[in-house]
Amino acid sequence: MSDANLSPEHAGFFERFKSYWADPSGERVGEIIAPDATIHFTGAGFMSGAEYATWMGETLAGMDELVVTPMDCAGNEDMLYIAWESKANIHGERRTYRGVDRFKIKDGMAIEEHVIFDSAVLTPEGRGGIEHK
Repeated sequence: MSDANLSPEHAGFFERFKSYWADPSGERVGEIIAPDATIHFTGAGFMSGAEYATWMGETLAGMDELVVTPMDCAGNEDMLYIAWESKANIHGERRTYRGVDRFKIKDGMAIEEHVIFDSAVLTPEGRGGIEHK
């Protein structure tokens, strides 16, 4: 995963994104997401950056052995795309799934985020989709 072709702003954000997922918490959301950002989260609707921090704190507490691995990224002007893979114990089984976050970056912070993945993986019955097997 090389960030050599990213702008300095995008490269810095990508490093903070990786740092966040190395030790995620609701409190740390403010390191990458502006409080007044607009967040669109598949399966959870949309919320402000401040609401997202609270929501992430609650969500992370319910995700057993969650590991998120940033895999790759690309940027263009104020947009940054980060592909990731998640592994977690969900409804009693280990599930692996992939997704992409699309960020709009301003002054080094995300002011908009779209978290895109097949949210059916979070349901009790689970479902394939863009999972890695």
